[in-house]
Amino acid sequence: MCGIFGAVAAKPVADLLVEGLNRLEYRGYDSAGIVTLEDGELKRVCAVGKVDALRRRISTGGPLGQIGIAHTRWATHGAPSEHNSHPHIAPGVAVVHNGIVENHTELRSALKTQGCTFTSETDTEVIPWMISRSIAAGAAPARAMQEISERIEGSYAIGVLTQQDPDVIHARRAGSPLVAAFGDSGGFIASDVAALAGMAKEAVFLEDGDRAEIARDRVTIHDSTGRIAHRRIVRVDESFETLDRGGFAHFMLKEINEQPTVAAAVGARYAPSDAFDEIMVDFRRLDRVKLIACGSSYYACLVARRWLAEVAGLEADVELASEYRYAPVIAHTGNEVAIFLSQSGETADTLACLDKAKSLRIATIGVVNQMMSTLGREADYALPLLAGTEVGVASTKAFLAQLLVMARLVAHIGAMRGHRAAAERFREGLDRVPGWIAATLHNEAAIISVAEHFLHAKSAVFVARGGLYPLALEGALKLKEISYIHAEGFAAGELKHGPIALIDHTTPVVALAPSGELFSKVASNVREIAARGGRITVLGDRRAILSLSDVASTALTIPSCDDLIQPIVAAIPLQLLSYHVAVARGSDVDRPRNLAKSVTVE
Repeated sequence: MCGIFGAVAAKPVADLLVEGLNRLEYRGYDSAGIVTLEDGELKRVCAVGKVDALRRRISTGGPLGQIGIAHTRWATHGAPSEHNSHPHIAPGVAVVHNGIVENHTELRSALKTQGCTFTSETDTEVIPWMISRSIAAGAAPARAMQEISERIEGSYAIGVLTQQDPDVIHARRAGSPLVAAFGDSGGFIASDVAALAGMAKEAVFLEDGDRAEIARDRVTIHDSTGRIAHRRIVRVDESFETLDRGGFAHFMLKEINEQPTVAAAVGARYAPSDAFDEIMVDFRRLDRVKLIACGSSYYACLVARRWLAEVAGLEADVELASEYRYAPVIAHTGNEVAIFLSQSGETADTLACLDKAKSLRIATIGVVNQMMSTLGREADYALPLLAGTEVGVASTKAFLAQLLVMARLVAHIGAMRGHRAAAERFREGLDRVPGWIAATLHNEAAIISVAEHFLHAKSAVFVARGGLYPLALEGALKLKEISYIHAEGFAAGELKHGPIALIDHTTPVVALAPSGELFSKVASNVREIAARGGRITVLGDRRAILSLSDVASTALTIPSCDDLIQPIVAAIPLQLLSYHVAVARGSDVDRPRNLAKSVTVE
């Protein structure tokens, strides 16, 4: 969360800084700000809200400095406000920061005793004061950067401007992603290499502990020991992918409608028999799979666990990354692989688990949308999602791509382990997914009418069994993410163990009805809900909907397909339902409150 951008050039950089922030806004949009160094003075401009508010403020007479740093914020310490906005300034020093300073309270108290004054509630503000104090005591900026790394606890990425070193941006990475780049127009830092398209020609990804000095004509990197480090140089795309809504009202709706194309792209990439040849893991000898992720990616893992059991005869553990990273370490025994799912590839908890698995010498596979991300670069093997840029904070096409890539991988593992009939049946169903998704999208008008039943609800319940249970969790997450209606997903068989107490005529219930052997079980649960006055929407194929028409108020229809495929197709109406409820309630669908696209802090 939060986006860092910096530039040093032969011309004023304010416009470059704002454009960089605009490209990084998916990381946070509570506030934005820049600092430039002009005639030896640090000049700061900040605005609450999205980057456009900052752009408007700068357009009325922006700073003219040729070096600057910038930041778009997702609030952690202190509410969104100008005084809490980055960059933060102490005498002679300005800092932008991603991450968390865990010991900021102790550091702030010590600095106050030394006469330092604070104007914000943020943890970040201790950093410029520490650097400023070190420089005042005689340290060069580079030495001051080294000293703070010895005092700060937590993970972070920082960019620093100093009056003492007016032509250099200093940067350091300790856990949070940071890129240094260079080209004909100057030197840069950024949280994401994609933000540098068309500005820089080449970039280097800083590794943990790296400290960098970025000048107009050079980038110098030192490792954690202080020695010069030579990192791999990558080419930067020449053009930034134009982000427009393509005639749709919101990016989220556009991305929902792009899913048949995404499904076709995943099929083209992963259907060939040699698609997984680069993964040097002997799936035939595996004893266990560990699936690790957060949020929607975690729900995709829950679906994949059932597929692994049914198609490949293989048990899998599914772990929430935020919990697993702190779980007791158990010695690795047997043949195991850990698979990590992440849309951004920069999720802090997931990356911590990646490090944990690597320390246990477990083979790692990353399933990720950004191949140049930390997960894409540091996992032993990486599989691209091929979803393209996803702007909407609530994931749609990237979640679908995770399901599809995992499905293709499971089919491959199943075939390798001798379950050829099950694997082939699965593949045949996957080949038809683009058409089934397209057919579901054509049912949007009916979904809009269902959405009307949710407009005044204060809470909603999603229930399912078997392979559709994770989709009940995902459907509830989507609804609360963008409409702000409290929603919960439950295994239908657990209703009688407590959740049925929530049911009344004011609480809409979405019941996901599988087409397989569990249908009769779900049907029984649905009738229990109806008996207690529940307002029921059934999601299922025509057979399921007709069977429950006497107790259901509304329906979300999906094509008849294999029950292994149903979790993939069921995602589409759940996404559209949440979208249309949110739009009708006046929510900012693409930028829901309190959320950001990339979760780079705990």
